[in-house]
Amino acid sequence: MKKLLFHLLALMVIFIIPACNSNNDTNHVSQQEPSGESSEQPSSGAGTILVKFPENYNKGVLYTTVTRGNTYEELYTSREAIEAVKNGEPIPSGTVITLEIYEDEELDRIFVMEKQNGWAEQNSSEMRNGDWQYQEFTEDGAVNEEADIGRCFSCHANQERDDYVNTLDDMKDFDLDNYTGFNEVNIESQIAGIPIDEWEVKEVGNHLNAQKDEHELIADVSKEEMIQKALFMIHFNKEKS
Repeated sequence: MKKLLFHLLALMVIFIIPACNSNNDTNHVSQQEPSGESSEQPSSGAGTILVKFPENYNKGVLYTTVTRGNTYEELYTSREAIEAVKNGEPIPSGTVITLEIYEDEELDRIFVMEKQNGWAEQNSSEMRNGDWQYQEFTEDGAVNEEADIGRCFSCHANQERDDYVNTLDDMKDFDLDNYTGFNEVNIESQIAGIPIDEWEVKEVGNHLNAQKDEHELIADVSKEEMIQKALFMIHFNKEKS
């Protein structure tokens, strides 16, 4: 009888030991997996690669400037965006806000935020500021690979009421009626209306290609075109100065 009980106990031990080892392995895996997930840092936003450098941003509206110590900033956007804000409408899709950042009077970097319908889905829920995406560029327009774009999301997240724009009040207060920014279409139309019938073009040879005869050059370009181009450049240089 005792021998029978001994064999039964031995068989129970044989089955129990593998079961315990299996449970220990399972617990080890279940503890490791959450640890790996918790170590992941929030992404700075996959949508940042969608934001391209806006080549002609400085032909938009310079609607405000900001000075912080030795840092000076100029902010540009489109006339359409400012008009929408002043009319109490949402900032339209396609809006680009460009921030030039100067350090000690030298252009240091350029920050760009752009809004496009559907861009919110490019980011995780904890890194989402509506349909806005952000990118930072060097002074020559290249992507700044060292920029912490995650900070941009955190900073602008506090302005949800203002569509995540820190300078929305400046856009509201900007006087578009008296804005005299460079507008090529308007200037061309104004110059075209100047009467030039009595004007004369006398000296052009010193400023044009010497390989061509002066009379040939005048024949190639009408007097009206030459005068209008000259007036256009005068106005442009005046606006830039």
